[in-house]
Amino acid sequence: MFRDLLTLLEPQVDGRRAWEDASAIYALDRHFTFSSFHHSARYTADRLRAAGLSSVEILEAPADGRTIFGDWMMPLAWDVDQATFDVIAQDGSAERLADRAEIPACLAMWSAPTPPEGVQAELAWIENPADRKSWTQETIRGKIVFTSAHPHSVKRLLLEQGAVGILSDYQPREADLPDAVAWINAWSDDPGGWAQTNRDALGWSFQISPRRGAKLRGRLQTEEHLRGRALVRSSIQPGTLPTPTAVIPGSGREEILLLGHQFEQGAVDNAAGCAVMLEVARALQSLISEGKLPQPQRSIRFLFVSECYTTLFWVEHARRARRTVAGLCLDAACGIPDLALRPLEICVNPHSQASYVDALLLAVTREAMATAPAYAWGERPFTMGTDNLIVDNTIGIPCPWIGASSRTWHTSADTLDAVDSRCQELVARICAAYAYLIASADEGRALDFAHLAAARGKAALAAAGISELDRLHQNDLDDSLLQLSYLAERQAEAIGTALKLLPAPQRQQARPHLRALQREVRRAGRDEAAALARRAGRPGHTPPTHEPEGMLATIRPRRLVTGPLTFDRVSPEARGGQESPRWSTALFALLNWCDGRRSLAEAAHLAARELRAIRTLTPDELAKQIHPEVASLLDYFQFLRRHNYVTW
Repeated sequence: MFRDLLTLLEPQVDGRRAWEDASAIYALDRHFTFSSFHHSARYTADRLRAAGLSSVEILEAPADGRTIFGDWMMPLAWDVDQATFDVIAQDGSAERLADRAEIPACLAMWSAPTPPEGVQAELAWIENPADRKSWTQETIRGKIVFTSAHPHSVKRLLLEQGAVGILSDYQPREADLPDAVAWINAWSDDPGGWAQTNRDALGWSFQISPRRGAKLRGRLQTEEHLRGRALVRSSIQPGTLPTPTAVIPGSGREEILLLGHQFEQGAVDNAAGCAVMLEVARALQSLISEGKLPQPQRSIRFLFVSECYTTLFWVEHARRARRTVAGLCLDAACGIPDLALRPLEICVNPHSQASYVDALLLAVTREAMATAPAYAWGERPFTMGTDNLIVDNTIGIPCPWIGASSRTWHTSADTLDAVDSRCQELVARICAAYAYLIASADEGRALDFAHLAAARGKAALAAAGISELDRLHQNDLDDSLLQLSYLAERQAEAIGTALKLLPAPQRQQARPHLRALQREVRRAGRDEAAALARRAGRPGHTPPTHEPEGMLATIRPRRLVTGPLTFDRVSPEARGGQESPRWSTALFALLNWCDGRRSLAEAAHLAARELRAIRTLTPDELAKQIHPEVASLLDYFQFLRRHNYVTW
């Protein structure tokens, strides 16, 4: 089904060309100003036109600090001309610690301007400003605070207590790159927030490497009196965020979506991913134009977004989103193995949106990566963290994510040296095959996809049976048997989604075939459960059915806001201590089971099964996964109801 296509794609995909596109995008985006974003968007649009794609356009989303798409408040536009930080000794000698002209990441994004002549103030070392017992207001008032904390996490606290600005040698612990500078791209007053908006205070932060930070701390610990001198020439004002898009046209109205975020400072994250998308566009358009591949039934759309923000802008303003039958997200997928924290990963859909696309993508990846045994890869459960958010049930586009984890993430070390052109080539072939197979799927192909989903389902249930056996001594048998039944149902649902590719008359013809496959998968689940019961010395045992009860069983939440929640529409003061759940996989999973028909108790039980590690969590334990300080699941949903996120 896909081997011939992968073979056809091999000479069309050029990893070196993808690396060169990554280089061009990185050269612009590494400055991470809004003016550079517009230059970068024009580059991408020009490359799409040169590749022969249709309907090339650059959508413009407001960057005004107040407009909300879904639950995401758009950032203010930001530009900077110059930024430097010097440390001044008692004898007046100065040493430059940070210069944005050399390392753009040394200045936090959305840093506000200083007076034209700059600002000087004494340096005060506070290792962890969140520990309020370690300092007083007098310690920092009128001073530049030097810290190892993430500047965003302490911005509001320090500015409210009178700090002039922040100098930080923060670096993610897993990076272990003593000469790299952390990129700070979150500057909201809300510790769980992200971009600077109209309601956030103005301030600035410079970042230095851990090695420079250790040297500076050593000087301060000898009680040397040091001053900092900061100069920032920047502007924060309303503007726009660009979103380039184009299509390889199909003969029908439906679309397949390939999306990835542009407009960040990194080469791996995510200039390399955007370059892969350009290579996919070139390869497929060339094969179709030359008649080596027929025009697909569905268009293939390429969307280059500002992560999450303009994805939701596109969802709310493009009717095309309603015609999108499948997506694929590329984010930080092509770093060199030497710097990898985790290998290449296929992050699949959440259980609530089980789909044949996961089985298809995994099968294509397995075939493509067989030609490159030196590259490790694996499957990863759904994680909320990027533009795969379009799988949210209020949007409903099944969307796996191809990515990895590099030590260079969000640091100045994320340069072209960290990009692997061979990996770009492999990933481009995978993405192109995935997109074209779905775009060209007819009845026979849809049945093939269903068979792939059935095969994956049986293999997944066999693996689950082994896992439950391994943890049986920690679980009760009933919980394990119910988990296997739950997983079998999810795999059966994935098979059924292949019908969505077919028009109504063909669905009727294909449905019996798919039902037979679903019966096979459910039978495999029962066989695994029976084997487990025998191993536990209770052959033939049947667990009791889960019966929701209590107050949660009387509530049937219906969602009112599109996409994952951030609480951006609620001021931090009005939240009563509730932190932003922007990246909460637990809340995403739970809300995705809330469809207005299920009770909250049922949704919580399904989410607990999806997130299960050792045993199935209670509703209140699930609430603690959303945030440790959540009192109870009922309290949390009452909060959501008060702020018009859900109703019942």
